[in-house]
Amino acid sequence: MRKMLLPGNNPRGAEASTVSSVRELNEHYSKGIEFFDQGLYREAISEFEIIIQTVDSSDPACKLAKFYLGEAHAQLGLERAYRGASVQAEGDLRRAIDINPKYPDLHYHLARVYIQKGEYQQAVSEFETALALNPRYARALFELGMLRYRMGERELGMEMVSRAVDIEPGYSNKLYREALAAHKTRHWNKTLSKLEELSETNVDDISYHFRLGKDHYKRGDYQSAIGDFERALSIQPGYADIRNWLGLAYLAAEEPSKALIEFSRALEINPNFIAARINAGAAFTKLDCLEEASQCYRRVLEIDPDNTEARERLAELQLRG
Repeated sequence: MRKMLLPGNNPRGAEASTVSSVRELNEHYSKGIEFFDQGLYREAISEFEIIIQTVDSSDPACKLAKFYLGEAHAQLGLERAYRGASVQAEGDLRRAIDINPKYPDLHYHLARVYIQKGEYQQAVSEFETALALNPRYARALFELGMLRYRMGERELGMEMVSRAVDIEPGYSNKLYREALAAHKTRHWNKTLSKLEELSETNVDDISYHFRLGKDHYKRGDYQSAIGDFERALSIQPGYADIRNWLGLAYLAAEEPSKALIEFSRALEINPNFIAARINAGAAFTKLDCLEEASQCYRRVLEIDPDNTEARERLAELQLRG
């Protein structure tokens, strides 16, 4: 269970009403996290919204609740997108982006929702935003190229697909070679069919193993989670988010050295991946490398000066030092 440090958690000298208020906030936070970990995202959203509506926006409690509110909306949006409920998925992903606008995966998934809705220009915009945040986001680049191809910008589209293949060699298989050959002979429909088949095959496999890995992780079966995340990464090693989850599984399995390798790889893909950098700090702490851990948290605060978790962890390390 995650810990929430609220101002006034020590009731000594405080009024009874203040103590009661703090306890109530902690209860809503604990319930929100419990619901979140169980995959009950709508219930988690309700709990985090109570905190946000109760405390001042500058309060650390509000900022922490907003972060998890964004995560809950993101997960709910992905679930709805998977079921084809594109209108509801768009709303949830938009709310998640309003809270965490620098997460490229959120923009990627919103782009896919827009494709479901046939709103291609909006999809292009979201793919481009994802790539601005992470230029080596191979999956987003591939699907943007495929979308450009579908929209009639065939040379630009195939150029983007080829750049994605350069970043992610896992795309360089028989389907890609067949698509390239069809493009060169100006068989546009065949080219698009091969690209769609390639994209769907990879995304389905990755999503399945990624989702299964997270389920195993939440149930505490960390070895099974590690296996699933590794299978997802064998298809697409360039996913920073999956690298981060694999690191978390290694960390939970008491293998901090392996965890640190995965967090570092995630940060190579996306240097602004705040969660991965915080988790790297936790791995360094487990390895008793306190200065390196402190550097991780300081870097997070350079990127996001209001990050409560990094500030609290840095303060804890300073007390230990």
